[in-house]
This record gives sequence, structure tokens and C-alpha cells, in this order.
Amino acid sequence: MSSGATWYVTSFYRFIPLEAALLPELQALTKQRMAEGSLLGLVLLAAEGVNGTVAGTEAAIAGFKQFIKDLIHTGDIRFKDSTSEIAPFHRLSVDIRSEIVGMKRPDLVPPSTEDHHLSPKEWHEAMASDSPKIVIDTRNRYETLAGKFKDAIDPKLKTFSDWGEYLESTEVPADVPVYIYCTGGIRCEKAILEMHSKGFGTVYQLRDGILGYLKEYPNGFYEGDCFVFDDRVALDQELQPSGRYGICPGCGLTSSSKRTCERCGAPYVVCADCEASWDPVCSKTCRDLWRRHGPGEFSETNR
Repeated sequence: MSSGATWYVTSFYRFIPLEAALLPELQALTKQRMAEGSLLGLVLLAAEGVNGTVAGTEAAIAGFKQFIKDLIHTGDIRFKDSTSEIAPFHRLSVDIRSEIVGMKRPDLVPPSTEDHHLSPKEWHEAMASDSPKIVIDTRNRYETLAGKFKDAIDPKLKTFSDWGEYLESTEVPADVPVYIYCTGGIRCEKAILEMHSKGFGTVYQLRDGILGYLKEYPNGFYEGDCFVFDDRVALDQELQPSGRYGICPGCGLTSSSKRTCERCGAPYVVCADCEASWDPVCSKTCRDLWRRHGPGEFSETNR
């Protein structure tokens, strides 16, 4: 795509049995289709299904959606769409994994596409209601730093695989309706199964996640930005790159504290925890150069 062009982005997943022996063939076909359409992004394939986020021209994305439906032999797959004026990805990747979402529970697979899903409208009405409820964010800590639903509990997960351990230690009552959500919906598909197994009776999940909610209710009950796993880092209420956040090179957490690298001059962010110990540089590469050769021409001390 040419510089300054609008990127069309689609995120999708579908839990559906795929024959393990056929995964390399599906991988090759997907890589070929993405290359032919000049598409960039990441697609994950596993015996439990498919998950991905892909960016390209409007026509290429429309064609890829139909390709994915044909690939897994079902039209029953939901796509979350957005646009971006910056490139969300710089390469294409199609990987075979043991899971399409990293819970370390390949045995835990949703038996159907419907398990107490709420549409954005139903979720919005539930959030507005005074009825007893508990809202829990199933995402990792570096994601919730950018934003979350009003009054939602943040379990401060380091990884999604910590979800089961959190449920075992939490004091959240099992007899109060619980509402869970994530970025696009996929983590909740497994999170709700784990909750059922641990005695949580009434659990609802947000269909299409934060992305689906903001598409219909910008400036609703979701507060802040939505972290995404690509170069946009975080989307605002209108699903556009907010530019407010970056990834701390010291620890990988989300931060909005912007700096200029004193080795190469690139902009970067650093979190409050790393600010005192991290050198004033944008990456580990620049840190190594800084420690060997000192500041570069962009350092305040060299001006």
C-alpha cells in the first residue's frame, strides 16, 4: 500500500475443529492468499480453530473474509472492523499453535458459539442497570492500564493463563451475576468455561468484546483507550489510533509517559516503575550502545 493510504483492519476468531494433519496445508494457503492480496497481520491456526487480525485495502480485506469462511467451511464467523491511517503491521505471519488464545488449556474448547453472549446493546443496558452485578476484565495488566469498563474489577493478570488461579483466590461471590469482557471476545470464550467449572453460576460475556462495544457505543461505559496487539498500540473511543500510549522497553507495560531516545532520537515511552532504573533510550539495542559509547547526538548533554 502507498504511504498515506487508509488501512482496513479486521479481527476475527472461530472455535471450530480443524484436523491437525491439515493445519500445514491451511497455513500455506493462508500465507499465499495474504501475499497475493498484499495483506499484513497475524493469523493463528490450531486444532481448535482460527484467530487473526489482518490489514490491507478495503477490497483485499473483503476478499480475505470470504477466503477464511471457505477455508474453515463455515459462514458463521464474526469480523470486527476498523480503519487506520498508520500501518498496523509490517509483515505477515501465519502460525500453527496448540491454542488460538494463550490460556495453556487446549482441552478447554467452547462446545458452541453461544454461551451467555450479550450483544453490545444488551451489555450497555446491563451496565446502565442498578441490578446487582460484578464486572471483571479478563485481559492482562498491560492492557487494562490503557482503559477498562467503569467499575470493572482488574485482576491484574500477567498472562491469560493466570485466569484459573485468579478465580481460585478471588473473593468474588459465585452467586452474583458476573459480566466478563476482553478485547474482541475470544478470551471470554474460554474464561467463561473456567468460571463454570469453578462454580460461578450466572456469567455473561460481551460478544465481540470492547471493539464491538465501541463500534456502537463510543463514550459509553468503557473508559479510556483499548489496547490492541499491533503497532497502533491503543484505539480511542472512535476505534482510531489514539497515539497516547506505547510499550515501555524496560518491562513491556503500557505507558503514556513520552520521551526522546538520547541515543537515536526516536520517541518512546517509559512506565513509572522503570523510569528510575531504565536508561534514557528507546530499546535494548540503544541501551547497549548507550552503555558502550555513551549518549548520541540527540542527548541533551550533547547539545
